Amino acid sequence: MLKRNYRMTAILVIMALLLACAPVAVATQPVAPPAFDPSSLNTIIAQTAGAAATQTFVLQPTPTPTVTITRTPTEVPTSTPTFLFLVATPTVPSLTPTLEISSSPFACRLASQDPVNNSVIAKDADFSATWRIINIGVNAWDANSVDYHYFEGDKIHKRTGYDLQDSVPTGGQIDIIASMKAPRQAGTYTTTWSLRTGQGDFCKLTLTIEVR
Repeated sequence: MLKRNYRMTAILVIMALLLACAPVAVATQPVAPPAFDPSSLNTIIAQTAGAAATQTFVLQPTPTPTVTITRTPTEVPTSTPTFLFLVATPTVPSLTPTLEISSSPFACRLASQDPVNNSVIAKDADFSATWRIINIGVNAWDANSVDYHYFEGDKIHKRTGYDLQDSVPTGGQIDIIASMKAPRQAGTYTTTWSLRTGQGDFCKLTLTIEVR
């Protein structure tokens, strides 16, 4: 009987402890929902629209500026008249004509003469007669065997003859010079000179002057 009472007492103690630890339910008054403000809805809509617009602007690609090229009008040059001056160039004849070799052993061709025929020379004046001649013969003119001298005509020379200064090959040319003196009397005078070898004279050269 004692053991039974002891068990009951233990059960009661355990139940008292459980009830003491159990949470006590406190009656709470229900909380009323917040009052709805109509203007707050407009504010929320406006903020939402602004955020959407900002996001749309950020997402749009940055436009690339288009460069417009402005063409500068090309300056039209003013036409300037061009003057052409045509200067006539005198044609100087060659002193050496086309060379044609003669079949003769000794032959010449006159290239130039100074003074030219019929030149006016003062009375008793000293001057020189110069003939430029070309060897068109087959043989060369050897300075040791060819000379030139007075051949015929008026004697207006100072010396009657000269040695050839240089040898002249076929096709070559040389100047032969003779010292002259004009007569004291006015008039026309003609003298003839010639080259010569041991075989005879060749290449006759004639000079005519007017003495005044």
